[in-house]
Amino acid sequence: MTGKALAVTLVAAIAAAGFVKHEDRLREQNRLAVVASELAGRPVGVRCPSFLRGLVDVHGDAGRVRFNANGRPAGYTDLSPDTCQALRRLPHTDFSCLQHHACGYGAFDAAWAAHTLAHEAFHLRGYEDEAVAECYAMQDTAFVAERLGVKPPIAYALQQWVWDKGYRNEPDDYRSPECRPGGALDLTPQTPSWP
Repeated sequence: MTGKALAVTLVAAIAAAGFVKHEDRLREQNRLAVVASELAGRPVGVRCPSFLRGLVDVHGDAGRVRFNANGRPAGYTDLSPDTCQALRRLPHTDFSCLQHHACGYGAFDAAWAAHTLAHEAFHLRGYEDEAVAECYAMQDTAFVAERLGVKPPIAYALQQWVWDKGYRNEPDDYRSPECRPGGALDLTPQTPSWP
């Protein structure tokens, strides 16, 4: 009986831990969906893969939004396991390194995850063109970071850092000559700030 009781206890503990993880993932998805919905201009969903799905994620994209044959976006984005994990870490990431221009990969990964959520939100808004979504996301990375718990001055420094280090390294189809101050993709042409 002791072995059977131990096995039942072990199965119950694993099931309880799985349930807690599942509930945490749902809460995180809902938190991210609120932010994405603000940028998308409509209620949208954000999906983070479960532990098992994360093990078999082979897409390689930080995030994706599907568009139908008529060019309409789905009502949700699928984020990669790494993006979801980085977004969970974002409010706890030490970005004091930005002041000294000495940030490492972990900080950039967290900053880029905020940018990814902004990028996918603009796809959800209806912008299928990667260069347009990317440019708008570059200008709203701070918005996402703030909504996810990063203090405003740090969020804006983070956005500038993502622009300085990330945009020029993007593939050609993610960049546009109109992504500049006063360009056609400038969301706030009346202000001198960029991005």
